[in-house]
Amino acid sequence: MLELRIVVPTHLTAATTSVLDGHPGVVTLSLTAGSSVIPQGDVITATVLREAADMIISELREVGVDSAGTLTVVEPRLVLSRAALAAEGNVPGSPVDTVIWDEVSRRTSEDASLSGTYLILMIAATMIAGIGVMSDSPILIVAAMVVGPDFGPTAATAVGIASRRWGVARAAFATLMLGFLVGIVATFVMVAALAATHVISREEVLAPRPQTAFIYEVGWTSVIVAAIAGVVGMISLTTAKSGALVGVFISVTTVPAAANVAVAFYYGLSGEARGSLAQLLVNILTIQIAAGLTLLIQHKLTSRNNQHIKALLGGSTVRVLEDDSLRD
Repeated sequence: MLELRIVVPTHLTAATTSVLDGHPGVVTLSLTAGSSVIPQGDVITATVLREAADMIISELREVGVDSAGTLTVVEPRLVLSRAALAAEGNVPGSPVDTVIWDEVSRRTSEDASLSGTYLILMIAATMIAGIGVMSDSPILIVAAMVVGPDFGPTAATAVGIASRRWGVARAAFATLMLGFLVGIVATFVMVAALAATHVISREEVLAPRPQTAFIYEVGWTSVIVAAIAGVVGMISLTTAKSGALVGVFISVTTVPAAANVAVAFYYGLSGEARGSLAQLLVNILTIQIAAGLTLLIQHKLTSRNNQHIKALLGGSTVRVLEDDSLRD
């Protein structure tokens, strides 16, 4: 269940309520006339089923709610309603699998922009991974994967490409690559400092490191893991199941590979450096392909569900999302 809080000028009230009134996905609908000061107008509150929310939000945008007023979406922690249970039985789709494309678009747009927090987290992650590589510590490698913020711009790039929002895709990819570049440079400086102060000896780094050798050894297992991570990561993003993202960070070797580029380059291990760079690029590319395909499949499923809801409306004026449903 979702709660929509809509503030509109009075001249849009009738059009707004016509979208909501009688829709099978709307459980409750209330209107407080004249209660809005900015803009001067009315406040409309509706409780809607999550599986119908994408269509409803799209129709509200088409009548101008987002341009002339505001639309706020809140997910209640608990809803007790027999009417809601009855409505869920009548509306096709599953609330767990439902994708609200405006939410996905807004979230990934934020991840596309470069920020100081993103750079700090990337530096911290690659430094932790760098120490893990030098000391052959898989625990530190896992810690670095959890800290790494790279999935945000990676997903934003995939969403931008899938929705043909090329500006967002370019900005997200630039953010992703710049973050790795800054992390690699910072880790190189740290490695140089550790070597100069003999905190970690050269012999220790050049010795066999069987626990972390997978970082620079590219193989089909790397591709498979990255593809699975891309699918799981996109599902986590689009269905708001953020807990699964932790598994993505643990599974993917992007941040450790970037860190090992710096370590191997400092110690003149050209083979490891090339392997780590290849691992990084393969993972980024595979994750984005898998995430993009997952996104397209979810888009098709959402469109099909919206068609079923339209059939319940008996061919009313509610319009179904077409291929441009990943909107700005």
